Amino acid sequence: MTPEQLKEQLCANVASLPGTQAAAAARMSALAAFAAVGYPSRKHEDWRYTDVSPIATGTFELFPGARRQEPNRANLSELLQAADLDPDTAALVFVDGQLVADQVTGRVGDGVEILTLAESLDRFGTAVPGSALEGQPLAALNVAFAGHGASLRIAAHCEPSQTIHLVFADNSTEQQALQPQVIIDLARQARANVVVHFLGRADSSSWTNVLTKIALDAGSHLELRRIQRHGPEQLHTEMLDVAIGADANFRFTTIDLGGRLVRNDICVRLQAPGASCDLGGIVLASNRQHIDNHVAVEHLASNTKSEQIFRSIVGDHGRGIFNGKVVVHKGTKGISANQSSDNLLLAATGEVDTKPELEIHTDDVKCSHGATIGELDESQLFYLQARGIAASAARGLLTLGFANHILERARQPQLSQRVAATFGLELPDNPEWTPEE
Repeated sequence: MTPEQLKEQLCANVASLPGTQAAAAARMSALAAFAAVGYPSRKHEDWRYTDVSPIATGTFELFPGARRQEPNRANLSELLQAADLDPDTAALVFVDGQLVADQVTGRVGDGVEILTLAESLDRFGTAVPGSALEGQPLAALNVAFAGHGASLRIAAHCEPSQTIHLVFADNSTEQQALQPQVIIDLARQARANVVVHFLGRADSSSWTNVLTKIALDAGSHLELRRIQRHGPEQLHTEMLDVAIGADANFRFTTIDLGGRLVRNDICVRLQAPGASCDLGGIVLASNRQHIDNHVAVEHLASNTKSEQIFRSIVGDHGRGIFNGKVVVHKGTKGISANQSSDNLLLAATGEVDTKPELEIHTDDVKCSHGATIGELDESQLFYLQARGIAASAARGLLTLGFANHILERARQPQLSQRVAATFGLELPDNPEWTPEE
């Protein structure tokens, strides 16, 4: 849709979206920020590998939730099972932009406020200022059209008693644009574990455009795990924006198993001494899947630390992309930054593009980066087969061994089987088997 068409749609429907008049004004401002730039194109260096024309030229229902009188209540037990959750999990579940289950109330303890995005917009207005949208046109579209999502606020020195799960599912066969927004705010010395699941039915061709904004106050710790399992024709774009305070820590794991076109932008700012982040991700791409992780970490203060470990497994006609940049700002000292991108090609028709970058404006640093691209080791395959393991199972063992360093961070054993199924690999018959790192 053109910027003009988007503006026409928003003006006609803004009254049906949640939030105060101030939030409505913020939506129009965000749309203006988008219109000033337009859809990103491959002429932009940051988008040189990813073509978003399927989004720009697509015809999507922009207000799927607002159009429905009643929530589309999918079978909740089946949905939770698809997300590898049990019924007692503390979770908010959204289907096609509407809340169908609130399983967090009373389960996570005092000092934890969990609101739907609609409730947050009504109470606080937008949590995303216009200045945060500069150069981020798809994030601006999210702010303009977001109608569902969650706001988590953890009070000082508090920690939820359970991991909080946010489930966003596309259960429609219609082309729709789902724009979830997640706001996470940890006060001083707070701790939390959050898992965000994206699910989609196999025959969906919708677009999910996500904005996640995180603020960590001094001494806080957040572990965020993101698992994306869309259908093979779905489109997914996402902006993760994280600001980390003094002695605070952010541990992030991202796993992409589905989708046809996926672009993840991860922006982390280490704003005060002692701030640190540990970022890890894995991409599985085959059968025309295109998955692009674009990471930027800024060391804005002294004595800050960042780690990046990203891996991709690319099969027949898949494409995996990693662009990771670390910027060490002038005047800082005692900086530690490490970055690695390791890639496994399972087919000659697969493609990997990897570009780790360091931009250093000071001298007192310990920084490293590296990238590898390779195939399964034939000698290791021979070794396993010589001990009676079938060739297909041997390939599965080695592939899962490569992936396991990231998969174990997600702490969901079922993912190993899903990874194997993605590439038609086999695993040993022992259901308790777990690949070694």
